[in-house]
Amino acid sequence: MNANKDVLTAYLPGRSFPSVSVTGKRCDLMCEHCKGSYLKGMTDIGNASDAADAIDDMISSGAEGVLISGGCDINGSVPVMKALDAIKRASRNGLIVNIHTGFIGKEDAKRLVDAGVKYFSADIHQDPAIIKNVLHLNAGPSAYSDMLDNIIAAGGRPVAHLTAGFGAADLIASAGLVRSKGLKDVILLALVPTKGTSTEHTPISEDAIVECAKILMEMNFSVTLGCMRPRAHRGLERKCIEAGVRRIANPSRSTISWAEGRGMKVIEKRTCCCVIR
Repeated sequence: MNANKDVLTAYLPGRSFPSVSVTGKRCDLMCEHCKGSYLKGMTDIGNASDAADAIDDMISSGAEGVLISGGCDINGSVPVMKALDAIKRASRNGLIVNIHTGFIGKEDAKRLVDAGVKYFSADIHQDPAIIKNVLHLNAGPSAYSDMLDNIIAAGGRPVAHLTAGFGAADLIASAGLVRSKGLKDVILLALVPTKGTSTEHTPISEDAIVECAKILMEMNFSVTLGCMRPRAHRGLERKCIEAGVRRIANPSRSTISWAEGRGMKVIEKRTCCCVIR
């Protein structure tokens, strides 16, 4: 391999790019594959004082940015506007802001962009059965198209997240929607066998995830292997690299050493993998 041309970007955010939740541990949707489990690892900024303190801590510690997320309301939106002052505070002090809004209207998207938000993490689904039965949403596939349109019209950059494990119909249709909006980058996630959820006893295989990555690359997407994936799959990272993936969130040190041993140049970035420049 030519080290000048074959580059692996490893995103290692750690404390440099923390995740915070505007709803604490609360989520009204309680999707079947999550049940709010992943909110527990986020810093709670549910009130203005906590939000200001959290942002100040990031600034003083030299953080590069922040992921602002939270649980959804019953309509599929994360109430991020309650943290607008904190977002402005973060942006004014040089932090990169990546935000997970769920469904969002034009006006709120514009207000967030004006506040300094550039990156919008956007989970995309197009299978009506998944939207209704897994995500518990009273919405159709067009709601995701509207969300992307609103973010783009506001001047934001939607970073599409597609999930392996919901079936080929959802993945391919979702990828088709993303492509129709002129977006070139996607984050590939994979269902994690999370205790107390519908996925606890139905893990997706390494090879199935790799096949999803190949499908997306065949559709001319630049694919990042995202942080939400089964960590028990020790060979997944290497298989994805061999398939052509060149961006990975939180790869293991052994994967980095392996890639370097194959002549690849590894660039380590201390940001969320959505910060694609």
